[in-house]
Amino acid sequence: MDKFSRKEIEKKIKECQQLIISNKVITCLKELFEGTNDAMVAYELGREYEKAGNNVKAFQCYSMAEDLFEDPNFKNMAQAALNHLVIEEIITKKKRKIK
Repeated sequence: MDKFSRKEIEKKIKECQQLIISNKVITCLKELFEGTNDAMVAYELGREYEKAGNNVKAFQCYSMAEDLFEDPNFKNMAQAALNHLVIEEIITKKKRKIK
């Protein structure tokens, strides 16, 4: 596994996000994560999966990010994303019961 600086990783994340097409962004971020095992890459991958409607994969990525982040503020950010997904799921289930 190559060791990248924080700046290099952030630059590579932005490069992935500029691909615009969801599956290309996800593929790029997955490859970056495999090479770095970086928490922010996992978090951004979770965001992309969430945008694509794949909440299961998003949850997995946010969980990985939470485990990998060392800074409590970033851990809280990942936890907030996880909480958001859980709340979304609860709301969706309640809406289905109402119909």
